[in-house]
Amino acid sequence: MQDNRLLRILMMIHRQADKSAYCQYVHEQAKALRDRGHDVVVIACVGVTPMMKRLRPEQAAVAEATPGAAVVDGIEVYYPRALTLGNAGERLFGGRLIYMAAVGLAKKLHAEKPFDLVHAHMLPRDGHAGLLIARALGVPVALTVHGTDVFGYFKPGEKPWRRNIRVARKVDALMAVSSLLLSRVAPYRGKKKLSLVVPNGVDLSLVPQKTANTPRAVISVGTLKARKCMDRTLEAFARLADEYPDATLTIVGMGEMEQQLRERIAELGLGGRVTLTGWLSHAQVMERMAQSDLFVLPSWGEGYGIVYIEAMAAGCIAVGAKDEGIGDTITDGENGFLVPAGDIDETERVMRAVFAEPERYAALRERGRRDAMALTWVRNAQTVEGVYRQILKKK
Repeated sequence: MQDNRLLRILMMIHRQADKSAYCQYVHEQAKALRDRGHDVVVIACVGVTPMMKRLRPEQAAVAEATPGAAVVDGIEVYYPRALTLGNAGERLFGGRLIYMAAVGLAKKLHAEKPFDLVHAHMLPRDGHAGLLIARALGVPVALTVHGTDVFGYFKPGEKPWRRNIRVARKVDALMAVSSLLLSRVAPYRGKKKLSLVVPNGVDLSLVPQKTANTPRAVISVGTLKARKCMDRTLEAFARLADEYPDATLTIVGMGEMEQQLRERIAELGLGGRVTLTGWLSHAQVMERMAQSDLFVLPSWGEGYGIVYIEAMAAGCIAVGAKDEGIGDTITDGENGFLVPAGDIDETERVMRAVFAEPERYAALRERGRRDAMALTWVRNAQTVEGVYRQILKKK
């Protein structure tokens, strides 16, 4: 007999040092599962370190502003404080410090109303802690890997830490947001273990109504750091600026490369054509995308990249990098474009082609929009629920 009962799920993800309540994509999944009737509780440990105010003022500000608990969009979220000791501490303890900070709370919540399972996000710390807490509660555990937790610890040609291999092997289900990530971790699990790709989704409620693209309006969104290749996008755009004087570039985000980008924009004489907006809200980003023609982010180290599918859903032609997670969604020349990561020449080539003959790519743009709109959080939650039921059936 099929088990269709509603489930109680404990999600674990450390508190991100950003503007979200804990981690935006995990929160979207939690809401989608909640909308299916399930009871989702989140434990998002807040990292604290000795002398944090002096050494890591931004992290300290996030910790000080975070309450002990909150209800966010109907989801109960708890924020225990967990000691973090940097890379050395992670290598030595893995997720044990998070486990120590969270296990008492998890047991208390479990005693009040039992959890059916634990779902941890990110492998090295939260995945390890989630596995330990699931054992303490006597329930199964699922793990989702997202990108940095794989790229940093499951590198081609290098053997991962033994603890990370144990975590990958022992969780009851492994979900990866892209086939690239799954290919790095699944070989350590064995053929009989449940391992699958479950892509993230797009919040359709944030997608503005598209009216008309602003011709030759390019947008790039992400943290302003080297692997996002914003500087490469700027250089590709600069090569076309004289030829297409109506073209514009908007760069959305914050990060260590901001000053470098501003100086280069001034050197190129593109101050009136290239805009650095700084941080914008999610809704504001979506509005900017809907007003744009091309979304360009030829970055490397992308486990998947929700921002690409958001741009596609908003009506942009998306340009991503080959051999990255977004290759699961973008098929080069069919619903978007893929170029070698950070390749200025190839990025320029794609921009030039779309600038010169925009009408030629109308069908490609529409297919990209349709493909992205199909990747909803509702669909994600349906798949994740199916995974939960598979592992519960085996227990």
